[in-house]
Amino acid sequence: MKTVLLLCLAAAVVADKSARIVNYQYGIEEDGAYEARYQTTNDIESSDSGISYPGEVPEAGNYVRTGSYSYTWEGKTYTVTWTADENGFHPSGDHLPDFSHTREHIGSIDDHL
Repeated sequence: MKTVLLLCLAAAVVADKSARIVNYQYGIEEDGAYEARYQTTNDIESSDSGISYPGEVPEAGNYVRTGSYSYTWEGKTYTVTWTADENGFHPSGDHLPDFSHTREHIGSIDDHL
C-alpha cells in the first residue's frame, strides 16, 4: 500500500518538477485501518483512509477505502471524492460525468456471478 501511495505522489510531482511535498502524514492501526494525506507546493492535495474487513476464509474479505484529491488547472481547482469497495471504484466531482444511473441498468456485481 505504501508503494502505491508513493508512486502516486511521484506521478503528481512529475507534472511540475519544481513541486515539493510540504505535508505528508500516514498512520496505520493494529486492525489494518489507515489514514494518509499529503499536500504539495503546486496545490495538489490528497487524503484517503481505509479499513480491512476479513472474510470467512483466508485470502477473502474486503478493503473499503474512501478519499479525495484536488488539483489546480489553469486557475481552477478540481476536487474528486471517491470510494473503493467490493463494487469497484466510484469517483465523483463537479467536473466528472454522473454515472450513478448505470448501476440501475447493470445491477450489482452479485447479479452477474
